[in-house]
Amino acid sequence: MFLYDVANLLPILIVILVSFRFGYIPMWLSFFLGVLAFTPFFLNYVLFAPGYMPDQWQYYYFVQNIRSFGFNDLAESIPVEVSGWMLSFIPLPYVETIQSLGFFNRLIATLLTIWLYASKNLRGWPLLFLIFYPSLLLYSSLSLRDTLVMLFMVLSVILFIENKKLLAIIISIPLLFIKFQNFFLIIVFFLAHLYFSRDSIIYRYRHIFLLIVIAAITPFLMTIIEILDYSRLNMFIEDGGYRGSYVHMRTVEDFIIIALQSAPYFLMKPLPWEADSFLQFIQSFENIFIFIFLGYMFIRTSRFDKQIALKWFIYLIAALSIYGLVVFNFGTAVRYKFPFIVIVIVGMAYELYLKHGKLILNKGAKA
Repeated sequence: MFLYDVANLLPILIVILVSFRFGYIPMWLSFFLGVLAFTPFFLNYVLFAPGYMPDQWQYYYFVQNIRSFGFNDLAESIPVEVSGWMLSFIPLPYVETIQSLGFFNRLIATLLTIWLYASKNLRGWPLLFLIFYPSLLLYSSLSLRDTLVMLFMVLSVILFIENKKLLAIIISIPLLFIKFQNFFLIIVFFLAHLYFSRDSIIYRYRHIFLLIVIAAITPFLMTIIEILDYSRLNMFIEDGGYRGSYVHMRTVEDFIIIALQSAPYFLMKPLPWEADSFLQFIQSFENIFIFIFLGYMFIRTSRFDKQIALKWFIYLIAALSIYGLVVFNFGTAVRYKFPFIVIVIVGMAYELYLKHGKLILNKGAKA
């Protein structure tokens, strides 16, 4: 079985080698991408049992069925089925072990990194963060859909920043089927970008635009709160909470207060003394690092363009608040937030470069 996954590894290494040979990436980047391509070998059955993230089996069995032309075997949910179909078309040869789809996801993450370096001039600390961000490395090496979610989010954000708005919207549509919450939060980014971007035709009338958005949302606000409260209650019970101790959101004021309290929870939890496992202990220090790094990013960005920094800060708080409302489990929080951390860091760095020619956090960059 090991040899099947070696066969999956080899095409990734060839892609990296060809990218280096044709000058798309430097030697140091090709070296680290090559080393990290081996990561799926060291997770399942090594760092933890596959049962630690049991939904891996759903994707594994469904993609295996598709590759075996078992089209009558439906997945347990639409996200698994749609993600499974997407993963089944990744041009790697074998789906024979629980590690196999980890290599499929590593290929996606590798190609995305090469594209961002070669085509979007991602450099400096944002590039290093993208390569070595532990949660990204973890979830892009497992048999899960999270790498696909991150891919469509990054592409949508980059394209929208480049004013390829229709293409960005089209690229975001798969999120509606594989992670519908993230689809709506990407729409929030689109609206925020239109409001804050000086290049947008809406910018001159941004206050009117904001009033229109608020007026459009207001009639549905209580319905949105009820849906969030229902999802929040289900997650609370699923994570071992007692229904009788649950505090409902019943008003707009409840929603705002709980949402603002949830953002730091979703970003920072677990703290080191709250970790229940070795993996959570590592993730707790990752959270502290992310908090410091994001602060540094926002401060440096604001020196060049306060508008860009403010937009991304507001968007990050909004996304963390909404997810923080419904997520109580520490492991789930880490898994759900990493695509947002990636798009904020990559998107903010790229937008600054695109508008001002600044390679943010590069050693040679000067404020």
